[in-house]
Amino acid sequence: MYKLFAALVVILLSGCAAQQYDNNRLAESLQFQPPTIVLEQLQKTKPASRDKVQFQLNMGYLQFITGDFASAIITLNDAKQGMKALSATSISENIGAGAVSETLRQYSGYPTDRVMVHNILALSYLFSGQIYDARVEILQSEVAIKALMDNDQNGQLASAHLLGGIIYELLGEYSNALISYKDAADTIKKRSMNLPVGLKQALVRVTYQLGATEQYRQYQQQFPEIGSSNTNANNQVFVLYFDGVVSHKVESSVIVPSTNAQQIIRISMPAYPNNNKPFKYIQVSDTTQSSTSQVIEDVDLLVREDLAKDYPSILLLTSTRAIAKYQLVRNAQKQDPLIGLLANLVTVVSENADLRSWNMLPATIQFAYLTPKENSIMVNKGHGIQESIDTSGGRKHVLLINGLSNAVFHYQQ
Repeated sequence: MYKLFAALVVILLSGCAAQQYDNNRLAESLQFQPPTIVLEQLQKTKPASRDKVQFQLNMGYLQFITGDFASAIITLNDAKQGMKALSATSISENIGAGAVSETLRQYSGYPTDRVMVHNILALSYLFSGQIYDARVEILQSEVAIKALMDNDQNGQLASAHLLGGIIYELLGEYSNALISYKDAADTIKKRSMNLPVGLKQALVRVTYQLGATEQYRQYQQQFPEIGSSNTNANNQVFVLYFDGVVSHKVESSVIVPSTNAQQIIRISMPAYPNNNKPFKYIQVSDTTQSSTSQVIEDVDLLVREDLAKDYPSILLLTSTRAIAKYQLVRNAQKQDPLIGLLANLVTVVSENADLRSWNMLPATIQFAYLTPKENSIMVNKGHGIQESIDTSGGRKHVLLINGLSNAVFHYQQ
């Protein structure tokens, strides 16, 4: 009976690890396969119930970037509710993770996930023409960010504040827009990043619209390169660019003999590989002006910070589990050397790092702003790839361009 149980544990946990490796492989394939193909492949997988939220996040994002906004809204709302319900991990899951494997815990999302899901949902609503639903999602993101900040957690996303500013500005809520743009600028400054030109323009533009003379002059002095040319623009184009695919975790393992050389002990921890991939940018222009996208959110950096924040607790749990497994094997060896050998095999094979993450997100989110004087603009993605976008249907436009496909999503009013 004990041997059968051990065999089942080995098979179960090996399956968990294999499933996540397949998930990472699918994420990598986004670099050279259309998102529609990756979506079809992901839909064919059958995730374990503990991986449901991760599956929904990736599924919803792929539905979003393939233009199926209605499905993305349903899927991502399910993921959002799932993360909320799982925010307090059950005792039984903690015991399972502590005694057997970290992968037995239900995936409840990292702080970045809990805010980013609002970003993608807001954009899904916006490009569906449901701007007031997008506004509700922005309000929810603000609540999520504040809750994470109050609990000294990560999840402070400049892109969420920027998107809020854009949506408020589209609705003519300039006071709210200014607050959001300021929050975006403060978040970027805390990361020692350069403020994108488009964000500087927003601060100058919105203070002018509000008649906040003192603040307007302060921003003019702070950003002398901006001037006042964009304050009374008849046409506005807000451009978001999703570049690449975020890094996924890898397993870092050490296998050593015990001090008495009677056991093999394995320690496995999640890690992110070195990231040397250069950023790619796009350019939007008309015949008189151009604007190049700039990084508003380094998502690759955010996910690494999420893991770093959790690393001490993961290490503590892994060390505690190693001690417990050592004692288990030692007791089994006293009972029967063969049972002890089998128990040692189970403890080694079952020690897998938790590699789950929302691993299909873009590596960076970038922003550009343009005030065209014509009825079309040109989008230059590099490598000679250009596309003309008709902007004659409205005065305010939001474009989303994704480096993984040729689709350009366009909201206008």
